[in-house]
Amino acid sequence: AGERAEELLESMACAGIEPDTVTYNAVLKVWGKCGHRNAGERSEALLDKMLQLYESGDSDVIPDDVTFNTVIHNVANSNAMDSPQRAMRLLERMKQSHESGLIRAKPDIISYNSVLNAFAKSGGPESAQHAEELLDSLEKRSNNNNINSGSTGWEIRPDVYSYNIVISAWGNCGYANKAVALLDRMTALTNEGKANLRPDATTYNTVLHAWSQSSDRNAPVKALGLLEIMLRLDEGGDRSANPDVLSFSTVINAFSKSKFPRKARQTRDLLRRMKQLYENGQERMRPNVYVYAAVLNACAYTFGRSEEKEEALKIGIETYEELQSSTEIETNHVAYGSFFRVCRRLMDDDYRRDDLITSAFRQCCSDGQLGEYVLRQLRAVPELYVSLLQAYIIDGEVLYQDLPSSWKCNVKDTKRKKGEAQFGRKKNGRS
Repeated sequence: AGERAEELLESMACAGIEPDTVTYNAVLKVWGKCGHRNAGERSEALLDKMLQLYESGDSDVIPDDVTFNTVIHNVANSNAMDSPQRAMRLLERMKQSHESGLIRAKPDIISYNSVLNAFAKSGGPESAQHAEELLDSLEKRSNNNNINSGSTGWEIRPDVYSYNIVISAWGNCGYANKAVALLDRMTALTNEGKANLRPDATTYNTVLHAWSQSSDRNAPVKALGLLEIMLRLDEGGDRSANPDVLSFSTVINAFSKSKFPRKARQTRDLLRRMKQLYENGQERMRPNVYVYAAVLNACAYTFGRSEEKEEALKIGIETYEELQSSTEIETNHVAYGSFFRVCRRLMDDDYRRDDLITSAFRQCCSDGQLGEYVLRQLRAVPELYVSLLQAYIIDGEVLYQDLPSSWKCNVKDTKRKKGEAQFGRKKNGRS
């Protein structure tokens, strides 16, 4: 789409129709939306062309704030390793072009947030640190402008989105304490009168996500503590926190990934609490299939004494049966696979295990939810795997594409590449 838009731009000039700034901006928007791997490079090239034309006397193509912000956004969203540095250079170029009097457009918070986003997307603590340093410089500049009201510079104030981006950057690389520090900073600034920095639901949920990615052994408890704060704020009439299904599911995932004792019970209790809030009229608390799958996963990866495993098995079976009986939620391949995992990891009685898995397998096929994840769990019980799929085994292997399409027609979000998936050989990694 981006290439076609550029072709149309060139054809206008050939037809004697001179493109203007609006025309170029439209093409840049197309490049930003098309997802092409060279969208960032092509956008920079168009910006260079606009500047050259403008400096040569064509005042109809003067780059404006939309031009620069779109190019910065397109570069920031590219997968190039150097996209943060390129986005930063574009920001500096915009500042210098304005300060030199070449263009009227000047950087605004949209410009800075796009650069912050570039650093956040590139991953790693070094990029997160660069993002926070840029945020700090913005905050410092804003404070200096407030003190020096006669300053000739322009004022750019960080907003909630700016902070949320940097919090996400730290969270994605597992530095939950850094994310919490920024949340505390936002709260302090709000209390000082900067109402525009009041943490919102995205802020809190992003910090919860940071805890779910953290290696801190107490991460689930800290995530739960933050969720309790969100609920208390909401109950007290402060709707800024606005906890929802994502808040609960993130805490459930934090427990699920951990080695926390009795985590099956804890996740089950959180699910029950969600249901109660939903039944009391809070529509945003409606549990979804992924919440149930996370509870099942917590059960499957329960360690410790036999009593704890027995409790986890009981909770896992009850959770699966509750999901199956729901009239509002459809069981998907993730939930089926997680239930298979519960059965194979926690059941010592092979006959009972095989009976439960066989029944669930038939329902899974009937629902069209036989995904690769389900097959991986089934393959971990070799005798049952052969028994249920014997008609489709050729030379010891099952080709996913050879299975009936009706068994897998409703599977979504699979990462399988068509024709490549084979399940006859053991794969590496956690199963």
